[in-house]
Amino acid sequence: MRQPEQRRATRVAVVAVASLEARGSLNSNDQGIGTVRNLSRTGIGLETGQPPLKGQNVTIRLSLDNELHELNTRATRVDRQGDSHFYQVGLDWSGCTEEELSFLDEALGILADEPTAQ
Repeated sequence: MRQPEQRRATRVAVVAVASLEARGSLNSNDQGIGTVRNLSRTGIGLETGQPPLKGQNVTIRLSLDNELHELNTRATRVDRQGDSHFYQVGLDWSGCTEEELSFLDEALGILADEPTAQ
């Protein structure tokens, strides 16, 4: 039986690429790349072949509208996609400052108005 949606915020579909740097003594990786799937006021969803561990701190570098944003996030969801080597990863903004997240209001507004947004 499928679980009901428990999202804390509406997600907006995005097509972008981000670099990931997972920190810690386990599974440390400073060369991860992911495809951004969606953004919300509480986090970002992406797909990668180099996933962090759930709970791991991850710095992402995200380019939107010709501007680079560096954000300190935490992995809240890491789900393998079938038998593939790709994972759906959810990162939350809880470690970010208001200044780091100042781009969200504009980005979410612009993305929500585009025909490809869901």
